[in-house]
Amino acid sequence: MTNSSSTQTPSAQPQQPYPAPIGPAAAALLPLLILLFVLVVLIIGAGLLYVTIAHPSLATPLTVAVAGVTLVVTIAGAIAAFLAISRS
Repeated sequence: MTNSSSTQTPSAQPQQPYPAPIGPAAAALLPLLILLFVLVVLIIGAGLLYVTIAHPSLATPLTVAVAGVTLVVTIAGAIAAFLAISRS
């Protein structure tokens, strides 16, 4: 006796017309990553605030650094928004 499914070729087997839906664990990944990103930014911001208060002479270099990071985050956000729009 042979199994009838083993005699079929891969192209003859039925295929799903659409991808399988993602589970609840995968759906919760993006909000958790966003929360993690916000917490990391807050921790870094608190550290920079402490350094600026403890050492006032570093205020100007830290201002330039924060402006650079803000520019990078803004560009990354624009790219992410463009990708989100293009996927839908």
